[in-house]
Amino acid sequence: MTQKQAPGGSRDLELLRSAFPAPELSTESLARMRAGAFGEPHSRVARRTPRHGGLALAAAVVTVVAGAGITAVAVLPAGHATPPGAVSPPAPAPLVGAETSARDTLVVLAAHTSGLRPLSIRADQFVYSHDRGQIVDEIVLKRGPDGQFTEYGEEDVARVLSESESELWLAADGLRTVRRKTTTDIDARPLTDRDARKLAERGRALPTPHTLVIPDPDAHGDPKREEPPAATEPGVGNPTLSWVANLPTDPRRLLDVFHAAAGSNPKHSDDYLTYKTAVSFAARTDALLPPGVRTALYQAIALLPGIERTPGQIDFAGRGGVAIGRADEGVRTELILDPVSSRILGTRMIAAGRAGVPAGTVLGWSTNDQLVVDAVGATS
Repeated sequence: MTQKQAPGGSRDLELLRSAFPAPELSTESLARMRAGAFGEPHSRVARRTPRHGGLALAAAVVTVVAGAGITAVAVLPAGHATPPGAVSPPAPAPLVGAETSARDTLVVLAAHTSGLRPLSIRADQFVYSHDRGQIVDEIVLKRGPDGQFTEYGEEDVARVLSESESELWLAADGLRTVRRKTTTDIDARPLTDRDARKLAERGRALPTPHTLVIPDPDAHGDPKREEPPAATEPGVGNPTLSWVANLPTDPRRLLDVFHAAAGSNPKHSDDYLTYKTAVSFAARTDALLPPGVRTALYQAIALLPGIERTPGQIDFAGRGGVAIGRADEGVRTELILDPVSSRILGTRMIAAGRAGVPAGTVLGWSTNDQLVVDAVGATS
């Protein structure tokens, strides 16, 4: 397992270019890839009538970040030790250049997914999933006339940055959760000096770490802690192995699946909600995706209008990646992809005009490791 990881920042673009020269892709090459992926080079999804119903992964930073970000294990061949005195082979070059657009990045990476295979698991084994993430939460410092935290202004809110860690043991029969251990409010600290001042003036302490285990051997009759999380129907929010394997491999049909799961919200456009749902699904299911579904997934996201690439390279949890994002309501949601392997590394949320938060602040990020284990509680 990797060590505790910190949020990434931008790498020196020129150093990256000199160390890992990207292959030159001609206009003709990109045009052929687009045509092969979509049929028409510049197709876009038509806007649909907003739908009513539950909103999957909608507005709250905490809701989106929690549980997001699966990175596959054993999808790349293991490296071989270099004999003493031998010259190390050059590092693989990125498949896309540092300035490749968001859409062209997705088109190129989609064309290089045939070697990425889903996890292989026997019926008597379990998947151990280890999430690490970071969130920005708000602490309301003023009660309203009714005694509740219902009426407050900007000076009555302090923003706190903290980390979370979650361990899941999932049964092979549909990745049903059989044990969950979650620790929140790790290393909580004020987001800015202004937030620190607000907390001090109101005499409010920072939250302290709290761990919840379900089922808990020390539950002492508490049914909420004695039973494992309830199983839900397979779908975008519960992507089981068999359900994922049967998703359409046509990008437009796959995009319809995400649109149906996204629902509607008057604060956000349909396109943004569909994008956000697709990104969360992609980050959670990287270890489960068959090559055909992965290819269609990248192509489907490329069809959505408004996607942009964050310039340069992202140092995401110690791994270089490219960020494909879309902004709405002062927050930019990003999917981080490995430009060498085409794998999904995780997600980020960046402040982009959000009140009280400096632009560019990492509001949340998440990355995850998964591996197959032989027993519940095992971590290797």
